[in-house]
Amino acid sequence: MRRAALERALLLHRHRNWRALARGRDLPEDTPALNRFRKQRRVAGCGHSRCWLCHGDKLAQRPDARSRRADAAFSDGLRALEDSAQPR
Repeated sequence: MRRAALERALLLHRHRNWRALARGRDLPEDTPALNRFRKQRRVAGCGHSRCWLCHGDKLAQRPDARSRRADAAFSDGLRALEDSAQPR
Protein backbone atom coordinates (compact mmCIF):
# COMPACT_ATOMS: atom_id res chain seq x y z
CA MET A 1 0.00 0.00 0.00
CA ARG A 2 2.87 2.37 0.69
CA ARG A 3 4.03 2.40 -2.93
CA ALA A 4 0.51 3.05 -4.17
CA ALA A 5 0.27 5.99 -1.79
CA LEU A 6 3.60 7.39 -3.00
CA GLU A 7 2.54 7.10 -6.63
CA ARG A 8 -0.81 8.82 -6.11
CA ALA A 9 0.21 12.01 -7.96
CA LEU A 10 1.29 9.97 -10.98
CA LEU A 11 -1.95 7.99 -10.87
CA LEU A 12 -4.04 11.15 -10.75
CA HIS A 13 -2.10 12.60 -13.69
CA ARG A 14 -2.69 9.48 -15.78
CA HIS A 15 -6.33 9.43 -14.74
CA ARG A 16 -6.81 13.04 -15.89
CA ASN A 17 -5.07 12.26 -19.19
CA TRP A 18 -7.39 9.29 -19.71
CA ARG A 19 -10.47 11.45 -19.11
CA ALA A 20 -9.19 14.12 -21.52
CA LEU A 21 -8.56 11.45 -24.17
CA ALA A 22 -12.05 10.03 -23.65
CA ARG A 23 -13.62 13.48 -24.02
CA GLY A 24 -11.56 14.23 -27.13
CA ARG A 25 -12.59 11.02 -28.89
CA ASP A 26 -16.23 10.99 -27.75
CA LEU A 27 -15.74 7.88 -25.65
CA PRO A 28 -17.79 7.21 -22.52
CA GLU A 29 -16.61 9.23 -19.52
CA ASP A 30 -16.64 6.28 -17.09
CA THR A 31 -12.96 5.94 -16.34
CA PRO A 32 -11.28 2.82 -14.96
CA ALA A 33 -10.19 2.61 -11.35
CA LEU A 34 -7.16 4.66 -10.31
CA ASN A 35 -4.95 1.64 -9.68
CA ARG A 36 -5.53 0.33 -13.21
CA PHE A 37 -2.65 2.45 -14.53
CA ARG A 38 -0.23 1.60 -11.75
CA LYS A 39 1.73 -1.42 -12.96
CA GLN A 40 1.66 -0.88 -16.71
CA ARG A 41 5.30 -0.42 -17.57
CA ARG A 42 5.16 -0.80 -21.35
CA VAL A 43 2.42 -0.17 -23.84
CA ALA A 44 2.78 -3.38 -25.83
CA GLY A 45 3.29 -5.68 -22.84
CA CYS A 46 1.02 -8.71 -22.80
CA GLY A 47 0.90 -9.14 -19.03
CA HIS A 48 2.45 -12.62 -18.97
CA SER A 49 5.70 -12.69 -17.01
CA ARG A 50 7.06 -15.72 -18.93
CA CYS A 51 6.55 -14.25 -22.42
CA TRP A 52 9.85 -14.21 -24.31
CA LEU A 53 8.68 -11.41 -26.62
CA CYS A 54 7.98 -8.97 -23.80
CA HIS A 55 10.43 -10.20 -21.14
CA GLY A 56 13.24 -11.77 -23.18
CA ASP A 57 15.99 -9.85 -21.41
CA LYS A 58 14.71 -10.85 -17.99
CA LEU A 59 14.26 -14.52 -18.89
CA ALA A 60 17.70 -14.71 -20.55
CA GLN A 61 19.13 -13.00 -17.43
CA ARG A 62 20.63 -10.14 -19.42
CA PRO A 63 21.18 -7.01 -17.29
CA ASP A 64 19.04 -4.00 -18.11
CA ALA A 65 20.44 -0.53 -18.79
CA ARG A 66 20.08 0.53 -15.16
CA SER A 67 22.14 -2.45 -13.94
CA ARG A 68 24.82 -1.87 -16.58
CA ARG A 69 25.15 1.77 -15.51
CA ALA A 70 25.38 0.74 -11.86
CA ASP A 71 28.07 -1.85 -12.65
CA ALA A 72 30.07 0.70 -14.66
CA ALA A 73 29.85 3.27 -11.85
CA PHE A 74 30.95 0.65 -9.30
CA SER A 75 33.97 -0.42 -11.38
CA ASP A 76 34.94 3.25 -11.92
CA GLY A 77 34.74 3.80 -8.18
CA LEU A 78 36.95 0.78 -7.48
CA ARG A 79 39.43 1.95 -10.10
CA ALA A 80 39.56 5.39 -8.48
CA LEU A 81 40.18 3.82 -5.07
CA GLU A 82 42.99 1.66 -6.46
CA ASP A 83 44.61 4.68 -8.12
CA SER A 84 44.49 6.70 -4.90
CA ALA A 85 45.84 3.79 -2.80
CA GLN A 86 49.02 3.36 -4.88
CA PRO A 87 52.11 4.96 -3.29
CA ARG A 88 53.67 7.86 -5.12
